[in-house]
Amino acid sequence: MYLFVQSWDIVRGKEAEYTDFVLRKHLPAMHRIGLNMIGGFHVIVGAGPRISAVASADDFGNLQQALQKDEFLHITQEIQQYIANYRNRLYKHTERVKKEAYSIEIGTWRLNQYYTLVPGIDKEYAEFLATDYAPTVAGLGIRAKAEWQGVLGSGPYRILMEGVAQSIHDIASALISDEFRRLKRTLISRYARNYSSRILAPTGRVEIAFILGEMTKSL
Repeated sequence: MYLFVQSWDIVRGKEAEYTDFVLRKHLPAMHRIGLNMIGGFHVIVGAGPRISAVASADDFGNLQQALQKDEFLHITQEIQQYIANYRNRLYKHTERVKKEAYSIEIGTWRLNQYYTLVPGIDKEYAEFLATDYAPTVAGLGIRAKAEWQGVLGSGPYRILMEGVAQSIHDIASALISDEFRRLKRTLISRYARNYSSRILAPTGRVEIAFILGEMTKSL
């Protein structure tokens, strides 16, 4: 399974036009070319760009075909009039975190952690995720949704550990807990380098498009 993440900043003063463009043109175009849009997020804490549009694909071939279509190139060029600092990144699921049905989750927040693995510790690291990290963060209100390895795109090819929570309060409570601080110390001291993290809130735009699409089906 693959994750395709497009990131950008909205040009100041063009927020309303940007939202109209995304709802009327960008998201429908992504759907037509075969990209499964599962979320739009705004970075609340951490490094930018501030907006991320996330799509999933079960097969790399299908994703490649979608990105090669003229409509993708055209809509990506057209959105540039509303945004700056465009980037994209392709991730592959690592299978170290049990894969669940990966689809849109309305209203959920993300705690994303990024790092590079220390060479030669894959087995020990996988055991840490399964027996300590995932169950501990679940008890703190954060679900370890998936772990991804960056394979293409700007920046170092790092691990993305994606955590899902129902609210910013759940994330904040977890981050100040002794249990999470212990997990982070263990991760950084034994398994990871170049660690950083971001908290992301749902923008609501992808969710609105999804809800409208479901309503249209019922008419």
